[in-house]
Amino acid sequence: LRPTNVADYRHVAFWQRLRYFCRLYLQSSQELHRLQSGVDDHARLARTSALARHTDNAEAMWSGLRTFCTLMMIGAWSIASQWDAGANALTLAAISCVLYSAVAAPFKSLSLLMRTLVLLSLFSFVVKFGLMVQISDLWQFLLFLFPLLATMQLLKLQMPKFAALWGQLIVFMGSFIAVTNPPVYDFADFLNDNLAKIVGVALAWLAFAILRPGSDARKSRRHIRALRRDFVDQLSRHPTLSESEFESLTYHHVSQLSNSQDALARRWLLRWGVVLLNCSHVVWQLRDWESRSDPLSRVRDNCISLLRGVMSERGVQQKSLAATLEELQRICDSLARHHQPAARELAAIVWRLYCSLSQLEQAPPQGTLAS
Repeated sequence: LRPTNVADYRHVAFWQRLRYFCRLYLQSSQELHRLQSGVDDHARLARTSALARHTDNAEAMWSGLRTFCTLMMIGAWSIASQWDAGANALTLAAISCVLYSAVAAPFKSLSLLMRTLVLLSLFSFVVKFGLMVQISDLWQFLLFLFPLLATMQLLKLQMPKFAALWGQLIVFMGSFIAVTNPPVYDFADFLNDNLAKIVGVALAWLAFAILRPGSDARKSRRHIRALRRDFVDQLSRHPTLSESEFESLTYHHVSQLSNSQDALARRWLLRWGVVLLNCSHVVWQLRDWESRSDPLSRVRDNCISLLRGVMSERGVQQKSLAATLEELQRICDSLARHHQPAARELAAIVWRLYCSLSQLEQAPPQGTLAS
């Protein structure tokens, strides 16, 4: 696999990447072995900024506004009507607004929770006022509860289509048929508590219907713009993020839509992340590349400066991209004929940059999904 023709910069680039991968694989294997053997138990890692700071602020503010409006409405209604069970409705609404704001299909999840609460209300009414009024010892209640839970768990395994429903029935059943000492069989309190739970979830569902979460397409566009903005920063003389920090941030942006139901939005975000990450790796390798020849150093700096007009936060400038690709190809051909070995090594790196940038020719025009 070792290149025999040093002027073939494509083969040289492939050979360099293969050697880099082998070294990285061996280094990672050694680090994993040292961690497993306990040699580096007290190793200190470098401090980095938390990725949670780079969240989707627009969606977070919208979710906070939705939760605030829901809680204010339930709280005002409870105070005005002097409803004793208003706290239960407030609790369920707060949990629903916070928990389901991060799921891919909040309406489906809230509808499932509503169905669970209604079924448990009917079931707990039969159990509490039909069975528990006749039970005087705890062991009798446990004798009824254990087979019930075992049966529900088996039904959950036997019916994968309704596994989520059975799971929620098992989880929430304890709050509906709770045992008190002394036992209380007040139908008004029972109806009030169950109604409060259903109303809390119903109002959360209504809040999601009025203040709808942003679509996955909008989220994808925001993450793509953030990726392009960070990549433009990588091209500056003094970038705010290091190579590893930009890599971690790119993976973080891509993972934000890992559970998305919109395959097109998820695919375009992944494409942008991969292309910009490859380009940034080559840019950092060009920065680290050193030569004693001043003309070659100027060629390297020129290659990096060519990238600054290719992209902005709004998208790719196709005319500038075409001119940059043509210039990079010309530089590769010129360096391949150079007599210095360092020039041919630089040609291989520039060709990798050309290959990474050429993927941007497939970028859609501004105003479409991926822009």
